[in-house]
Amino acid sequence: MQSNKLPNLYSLTAIGVGTFLGSVLAAGYMLASNYNALGQKKIGHWVIGISIVWVVLLILLPAEWSTSPTFAVVFLIGQVVLVLAITQKLQGAMFTSFEEMGGKYFSIWRAVAIGVIASFALIIIASLMVSLFGLAPTPTAST
Repeated sequence: MQSNKLPNLYSLTAIGVGTFLGSVLAAGYMLASNYNALGQKKIGHWVIGISIVWVVLLILLPAEWSTSPTFAVVFLIGQVVLVLAITQKLQGAMFTSFEEMGGKYFSIWRAVAIGVIASFALIIIASLMVSLFGLAPTPTAST
């Protein structure tokens, strides 16, 4: 197969950058996009569905956890490491054969844009949940 017939994919690095900037939502989009580009639409749907469920679970975390800077940093780094490990397991062999066949990856800047867009989407979703359901952090009483 010639490289001009191969679709562009998101690389492991791009998925890591997108995850760092836009959480599992960005990662799910890029993984699903890779599967869809290669004609595996059913797996792509599963991946995006799982990433949306993961994001909903994150939003439902106890508010006390999310206000801790230490938790936020550890969670952010852990999330990227977890996504990269899962991506390597799911698509690692595909990346190798894709590169051997002369395939090209999307620009890292595209992953940055996806990460930023996913971040804004998460902020909007969280804000809507707070305004609709009152899920704001409860202030602790200091005595």
